[in-house]
Amino acid sequence: MRVGRVLASLVVLGIGFGSPARAQQSGAREETINLYFDCQGSGCYDLDFFRREIPWVNWVRDRESSDVHVLVTSQQTGGGGLETTLSFIGRGGFEGQDQTLVVHTSGDATQDEIRRAQASRLKLGLGRYVAGTSMADRLQIVAPPESGGPGGEGGGPPPGPSTSPEDDPWDYWVFRVAANGYMSGESSYHFRNLSTSLSANRTTDAWKLTLSGRLTRRTETYALSDSTLESHWEDWNTNGLAVKSLTAHTSVGVKVGGGRSTSLNERFRWNVSPGVEVNLFPYAESSRRSLTLQALVNVRHWRYDLETIFGQTEETRVAASLTAALNLVQPWGRASITLDHARYLHDTSKYEMSLGGFFEVRLFKGFSVNMYGSYDWIRDQLYLPVEGATDEEILVQQRQLATSFRYYTSFGISYRFGSIFNNVVNPRFGGGQGQVIFF
Repeated sequence: MRVGRVLASLVVLGIGFGSPARAQQSGAREETINLYFDCQGSGCYDLDFFRREIPWVNWVRDRESSDVHVLVTSQQTGGGGLETTLSFIGRGGFEGQDQTLVVHTSGDATQDEIRRAQASRLKLGLGRYVAGTSMADRLQIVAPPESGGPGGEGGGPPPGPSTSPEDDPWDYWVFRVAANGYMSGESSYHFRNLSTSLSANRTTDAWKLTLSGRLTRRTETYALSDSTLESHWEDWNTNGLAVKSLTAHTSVGVKVGGGRSTSLNERFRWNVSPGVEVNLFPYAESSRRSLTLQALVNVRHWRYDLETIFGQTEETRVAASLTAALNLVQPWGRASITLDHARYLHDTSKYEMSLGGFFEVRLFKGFSVNMYGSYDWIRDQLYLPVEGATDEEILVQQRQLATSFRYYTSFGISYRFGSIFNNVVNPRFGGGQGQVIFF
């Protein structure tokens, strides 16, 4: 029995309640701890599920009222799976008693398998804090069967990998093929979109290799008063990336790509972009914080559908780009800022610069603000056709038009007040049913 597999399935905290239903429907439980569950990752948004699985703590809705703040972040693994990091931050009497636990789930894990693995690790981490309360007398440690069968009330984590990396016949390569289609319409309008994609990647500590491709075709039909207008849009692209890790803070790599886009007047394009990236924080901390500077030299080639406003039907250009990106996920909230600048070397007046950012911050108890915004300064539209766009193409946005800027912004505030406790789960007449997908 491998040690890694034993550790992956060792501990599930079972609950020795005589009546779990009564425990869920009670109010605040003063003999236990107050937990603030701060989900900033993937797979942990179904709060009702976690409240049902762990009814032996008080679930509070504000960090300032908590004894333990659990910050959940995640990032994708090389095999297409998910690495979830649970950072336990002690507050009040637990000040300084922090810990970090990590759980891995495979790329083909279902939503239920992901959340159960996360709940199992959450129970394990909370054990040290609950151990000093009277609630500890009602808990027990249960080891689930090695097969991954049910252990405690919430079940155990999915079974670990059956082979070691040395036995991997795929040598860390992971492949994915997908196809999607959707249609909508009414009496005077029809829409159809079809797309296919494929990808291959290999990720190790030393190397990161990715290949991907996508083909998308879209058709829109409008029934006008005396005619019918059809809009056809096609886009395909292939991309590759090879990155070599140098140190805990630096890496070098090269991006390559090719494709076509009718809206950008591209019959065919390719690009090669070697460069270097420096992270002021160690890459190992990327799920919580990163500040990267990336410099690339971009060699780009186009063959156009129509002659451009600069009299070109085909051209190759070289550009230099610099990107700075800050990403933070902290107890006070999360924020990201990206500044990107690219300039052509054959004509330095041709450039594009973009600034974008997002933040969501709790300013004080119950009150939070969020904002997203981006602004692009556009001076590099080499692809614009000399004949311009027809009225029909403008209306259906079939071609990209000349512009010197592009922006987008959204913002919001929220304030919650009232009872700080959040233990009751009641799914009647909708709600509490897990993830809901809106089309």
